[in-house]
Amino acid sequence: MNGYELRWTSFIDASFVAVLFVFATYFFVKKKAVLPFLLYFVVFATHVCVIILDLIYSIPVSLEISRIIATFFIIVLIVVYQSDFKNFFYALSSVAFGNSATESSIDDDELRVSADEIVRACQSMSKVRTGALIVMVRTETESKFTTPITETGTDLSALVSSPLLECIFNTKAPLHDGAVIIKGNRILAAGCFLPLSQKQSVSKSLGTRHRAGIGITEENPTAFLTIILSEETGIISYASKGDLSRFVTPERLRDTLYDFFKISQVKKTQTRAI
Repeated sequence: MNGYELRWTSFIDASFVAVLFVFATYFFVKKKAVLPFLLYFVVFATHVCVIILDLIYSIPVSLEISRIIATFFIIVLIVVYQSDFKNFFYALSSVAFGNSATESSIDDDELRVSADEIVRACQSMSKVRTGALIVMVRTETESKFTTPITETGTDLSALVSSPLLECIFNTKAPLHDGAVIIKGNRILAAGCFLPLSQKQSVSKSLGTRHRAGIGITEENPTAFLTIILSEETGIISYASKGDLSRFVTPERLRDTLYDFFKISQVKKTQTRAI
């Protein structure tokens, strides 16, 4: 009777590990994280081997130790990639309950005014070396991609304006340390936290603000564009699809925003990408 109970327990344990392994494989392949995947592969494969050995030789102590180690690594996975899991479950709930939000259409004139206000604010802040991190979101991007980010900050839902952006990033303002999220002609939220870039090629001289600006564009390359102003030098940079362009002139920044918002008749200029 005890052997029958043990076999059923082991079978359930092995099935659970198999499901987790499949999920982890899909997750790490999507994230292109090779080393973490290899580590979890070793842990899960070892645990399965211990389960099989327990069925044959009955080694409950080793099985319990193996189960504790596997559980520990699952917890580590959840902690390290909590933002990714949050996005996953939010997307799942949107599909299950039909929570996909629809955005009102914004014409080119409104987008042009918004872009010009952003450029004006960046010009002004660059002159006085005010650090800033502004995340632009494509107007057609679904809310399931922006909500997990805006929830980390303070909701504003305000029209974009140069004075408002300058006030937000004033060093004495409570929200100046985080990122501002802009979609179309509205500031969705301020003081938001962004995932940091994991790219080893990013220069060590760049700080957290630049790494965060690059990181969010790595999460969803087609949905986000970030503008970063250095507090130390006043240099204007922007990140797109995981790449950072520095020493951006106001004219080039305006062209980039027009491109991003798909506003017609934009004069192209050059910038230096790193």
